[in-house]
Amino acid sequence: MWTRFRELFSQFVRPLSELAGAPAGLWYVIGAFVVDSIAYFGILTLMTTFFSTDLHWPDAYATMTVSLFTMLVTLFMLGVGSFAESFGLRRAIATALLISTVGRAIYCLLPGISGLAAAAVAVLSLLMVAAGEGILMPTCYSGVKQFTDEKSSSMGYAMIYALMNLGIVVIGTLSAWVRPGVQAILDGRDTAEVGKPILHWLASFSGSGVNAVNWLCCGITGLTLLMFLTLMTSEEEAGRLRPEVQPATPSGPRPGLAARCWSYFSEGPFGNSRFLFFIFMLLPVRTLFAHQWLTMPEYILRSYPSAVGDKMEWLVNWINPLIIFFGVPLATMFTQRFHVYTMMIVGSFVSAAPTFLLGFGPNLTLLITYFVVFSIGEALWSARFLEYASELAPAGRVAQYMGLAQVPWLLAKGTTGLYSGYLLATFCPKHSPPAQMHTGTLWLIYACIAMTSPIGLWLGRNWVHRGLRHAERPAG
Repeated sequence: MWTRFRELFSQFVRPLSELAGAPAGLWYVIGAFVVDSIAYFGILTLMTTFFSTDLHWPDAYATMTVSLFTMLVTLFMLGVGSFAESFGLRRAIATALLISTVGRAIYCLLPGISGLAAAAVAVLSLLMVAAGEGILMPTCYSGVKQFTDEKSSSMGYAMIYALMNLGIVVIGTLSAWVRPGVQAILDGRDTAEVGKPILHWLASFSGSGVNAVNWLCCGITGLTLLMFLTLMTSEEEAGRLRPEVQPATPSGPRPGLAARCWSYFSEGPFGNSRFLFFIFMLLPVRTLFAHQWLTMPEYILRSYPSAVGDKMEWLVNWINPLIIFFGVPLATMFTQRFHVYTMMIVGSFVSAAPTFLLGFGPNLTLLITYFVVFSIGEALWSARFLEYASELAPAGRVAQYMGLAQVPWLLAKGTTGLYSGYLLATFCPKHSPPAQMHTGTLWLIYACIAMTSPIGLWLGRNWVHRGLRHAERPAG
């Protein structure tokens, strides 16, 4: 066992050392993505709270707006982001950061706008941010490929994902300091001991603790843009190891649009019922991920004492990213000999089952236990999901299948907000005493929804296995 561990550790360190010799442009690309992700998740975590508390929107409208926003980000990634890099890596990233900065600045100004104008401006700001983020992510991932070679590319992708998770921890720390600190100043309860001048400065124009975090994140995005333009010069961009080349135009007449659509739906992923069952059976458990920003922040702020609510970001933005950062490589290392489908069943069960703990009502110990176990489950299955999706894909159609594999996540983000706000207002209404809250019922409903994933995967295991192109690996 120890020998095997040393071999795996050596396999990890070798590409890491190769990555150290990569062009500086790689780190500028990774840095732009990671620092912007700090701003993205900082605002996203408080978005439902911002609409509900600062703008006084009903919970149903607030969660629906947030849900549609996150869905738009994915749609822009599939649309605009897929060809934005053709304008040049440096130009595409800078444009994305500029759009996001302006969009976030408009978003921060929303409390000063009233009536229907506020809703219209909110839509404009969220569309701009969604477009900016939709351009940035695929472009930066393409940049990682261009600034690495075949030996170091896998570690480059691992590095950008790992640092993004650490960035979420960073913004969780900053947000838990800024939000309650600024709000205390505005309420006349100035108890800040660290960084008091900064908090007073943010309080002078933000209007609330939540919006102070929004302004902080807007400033982070703007600073990222300035730093990227300064560091990523044309000379640095020219240092790419694998500049992308546009594919050659295929010879012969191209089939018409109707023929291509018919081929996609009849011969592509939509014609593989086992594949569709597999990816869509994971949709229910994926709703729990959407609840991390749609429901969890407001649930903690409303149902727990202020001592817990003031540190809400520690729970939402610390536990999960840290466990994913360390747990994904370890889980992959120690579960390689188990069949991927088995890990899908086990991992989705471990993610869904702890939600029942929240059915006992507000309890800090159970809440922390939920976050820990849920995150372990995510580490077990999320990293291997795309691996299994590719196994089910026939030769020559892997890209199509991998694209369709993202659709359930898109649907989970887009549909969860349609009902989460109504249930939040029903079982965890704001400004209500604990006796009038029924948060246990809220989470029992969500637990039952999520548990349909492992149950469905287990019931369909024999049928799906018969569709595999490769023989199963031994599980023992």
